[in-house]
Amino acid sequence: YIVPDVVVHEADGAYFVTVEDQYIPTLQVSPTYLAYAADRKLEDTARDFVRRKIESARWLQEAIEQRRYTLQRVAQEVVNHQRSFFDEGLTGLKPLKMQEIADRVGVHVSTVSRAVSEKYIETPRGIFPIKYFFRGGAQTASGEEESTEIVRQRVKQIVDSEDGSNPLSDDAIAERLSKE
Repeated sequence: YIVPDVVVHEADGAYFVTVEDQYIPTLQVSPTYLAYAADRKLEDTARDFVRRKIESARWLQEAIEQRRYTLQRVAQEVVNHQRSFFDEGLTGLKPLKMQEIADRVGVHVSTVSRAVSEKYIETPRGIFPIKYFFRGGAQTASGEEESTEIVRQRVKQIVDSEDGSNPLSDDAIAERLSKE
């Protein structure tokens, strides 16, 4: 089973993203250690040690929250860009590069790559790896960009419908695609 990291909800014609973090345990600093850090009866070295560990724990809490927030922003931008996919299905899938999302979110492209790595998104059209929405494109005869996935599906349709005893050549397939 795949447990999605992000869920897309549709409301009033808009798509919203929520991060499913209910399976992630909440990290808290023990009240006992907080009391040790404030206890003047402890030696300075012991109290400083506890304070450094509390600081590390708080840094980890903030890093986890930042990671969740980054995933939320990246996923929302992907959904915004691929809105036509959610409305129309596969034919609405648009070319998308991680750099575009990085620019919109204001992070480095490697941050986007790490944020979506091995993450899944539940949509009204099924569950997909978030990376599924990052697609290359091909330019149509009219100059528009079209997802390579759509081109791949169309080639498959042409091949599936051809006469098996007289298959089309690659050039004939390309010619049909260019006419479309």
